[in-house]
Order: sequence, then structure tokens, then C-alpha cells
Amino acid sequence: MVPSEDRYHRLWRSIYNVLTHQGLKISRVAKAGSRAKQQYRPDSDMDIIFAVVGDPSKREFYPKLIKVMNDNFRTEHVYPGDSYNVVHIDFIRGGKFVLVLLTEKEFDNQHGQNIEYRRDNL
Repeated sequence: MVPSEDRYHRLWRSIYNVLTHQGLKISRVAKAGSRAKQQYRPDSDMDIIFAVVGDPSKREFYPKLIKVMNDNFRTEHVYPGDSYNVVHIDFIRGGKFVLVLLTEKEFDNQHGQNIEYRRDNL
């Protein structure tokens, strides 16, 4: 089953709420990739780009992120990507997301204008 755009929006909001309300010290969040640009195939995943205060390494931060996502999405498949570059969330009823951690500077350079959330004073 190919998930609808409406379903992707609801799942995006759920992930966004977990990122911004679970004490992860997220400072920036943006949608990226083909779904954000409305140039996607029905089976495309959605990229969620984010930054964390203090710019922790992916190896340091991703285990904490995976635990928080597993705690909030207990029946879904949450796992690190190859060489710990990204975190994947695959929803059983359809919908695939890729979470990518950038430094705050990288985030501002790449996504400065297309941003869903910014918090500079954490």
C-alpha cells in the first residue's frame, strides 16, 4: 500500500513533535528531499534534517535518538543507516522517513530559509 500525502503529513507531525518535545535539545528542523519539493514518486521517503545544540556527533547522538523514537513508535521499525549516517523510521502501515543530523552551521548553510523549527536559546 502506498501511503497518501495526508498520511505522510500526519506522520511528519508525529515525528516533529517527538523531536521538539522529548528533551533532545533539537535546535532546528526542516523537511528536505523530493517530498519537500513536491517532486516525489509515490514510494519516496521523506527526509527530516535537524540540528542539536552543542553539535554532538552522530555516533554520540543517534543511540539516544533511536531509543526515544522506539519509545514513542513502539510498533514501527527504527534503525540506523549504513555507517551511522542517518536514522530510518519505517511505518508498518506505510511511510518511510530518514532523519539526518547536521551541525547547526551546516543546517543554516543548507536549509536556512526552508525551516520548520528554529530555537536558538536552549
